Amino acid sequence: MKIKKFWGYSMSIPLLITTTFESRVDAEKMATMLLEKRLIACAQISNSVSSHYWWQGNIVSSQEYVLVMKSDKSLYMNLEQVIREFHPYETPEIIATTITHLSAEYRQWLEKELRI
Repeated sequence: MKIKKFWGYSMSIPLLITTTFESRVDAEKMATMLLEKRLIACAQISNSVSSHYWWQGNIVSSQEYVLVMKSDKSLYMNLEQVIREFHPYETPEIIATTITHLSAEYRQWLEKELRI
């Protein structure tokens, strides 16, 4: 696991990752699986949202649950692999955004729970 060095301090690169599910149960299963594997430190599942998008040449809409997860760049490839393997969608949304500002205490907690 590579951690950046900045002025002599080790720094992780925290990420916010989102994906969506047709059912809350599937979102909960994915969150639990990723937590058990220590690939994420926490997850939030939204209430149902209305999604509208292009799929196979048509505009479609559906109700989905958004799963938002906190992790680290060093774990991203493994996290994405697990999502792709167990996600029920043919083409799951997997979006990772770098967290640029984070309180020191939350960063410490995140790193501790991810064991990085």
